[in-house]
Amino acid sequence: MEMKTSYKGEIPVLSVSGRVIGEGALAMKREMDKLIKQSGGRLILDLSEVPLLDSTALGVMVATLTSVKKTGGNLVLVNPQKSVRKVLEITRLISIFDIFDDVDKAAASFQAEGA
Repeated sequence: MEMKTSYKGEIPVLSVSGRVIGEGALAMKREMDKLIKQSGGRLILDLSEVPLLDSTALGVMVATLTSVKKTGGNLVLVNPQKSVRKVLEITRLISIFDIFDDVDKAAASFQAEGA
């Protein structure tokens, strides 16, 4: 698993590639926490290059979303692959995450909600 950070305006975009399982999920959590702290609670998580998430990764994403929502921020997902989207649907997590087709639309959502 690899991660790289870019920015859309002032909003960090964490692009993850490869399978997010086990220790990789915990590394993703540490990186998300760091970026969220720097951005005041805003993060775009690009899952377009992630073919597989395990339960640890799902837990990390839910915990991060819960904590940023408490401070008025948001964690949004971009373009999850079909297999990842299916996992989000089966676990019903698709209803709690804002999911966008591309980074531009995801970034625009932060302006729309005034975050």
